[in-house]
Amino acid sequence: MPEPLRTTTYTLTRADALAYAQASARFSPFGVLALVLWLGFCGSLAFVLPRDWAGPLLGWSFSVLVSLLLAIGYVLALTVIAFRQWLAAGQRLRHPQELTVTEWPDRLEIVGGGLPRDLPLLDIRESIPTRTHLFLVSDNGVLILPAAAFAEENVIDDLAARIAGKPTPVAPKVDAAAPPA
Repeated sequence: MPEPLRTTTYTLTRADALAYAQASARFSPFGVLALVLWLGFCGSLAFVLPRDWAGPLLGWSFSVLVSLLLAIGYVLALTVIAFRQWLAAGQRLRHPQELTVTEWPDRLEIVGGGLPRDLPLLDIRESIPTRTHLFLVSDNGVLILPAAAFAEENVIDDLAARIAGKPTPVAPKVDAAAPPA
């Protein structure tokens, strides 16, 4: 029976789930429209302020005030987005879980977080590589692989390339009998 390529045991935390929520966040057209309307509302608040406080329309102080209100509105929007991602991470992973991932040439075997399961590489719909994690999205959910859990360097990149179907680079063979060119 063939041996696995690698077996890795790690603890999955809420920070890992938060990293997935941030990496997979996509703005929908409705979300972009809501952000633009919110920023328009924040900028238009400068028009309701008294003229002696805001300065003349289209003046330097009025422009600075509009810019300041837009910046405050944007920071508030980012705070709401970050809070929603934090809540989603808490719902995805309520407490730390220890997982053991065994890599085989054609599948990943996951033990922990409930029952053991197999994840064939062909069933992975999307892989999201980041600097610190590799997220594998399948029909059964998301597998979060932190890069820090792997002792060897570039293991995550090699796994992502294998999932994408790219061949791994092979070191050129050096023939000792042949003279150098």
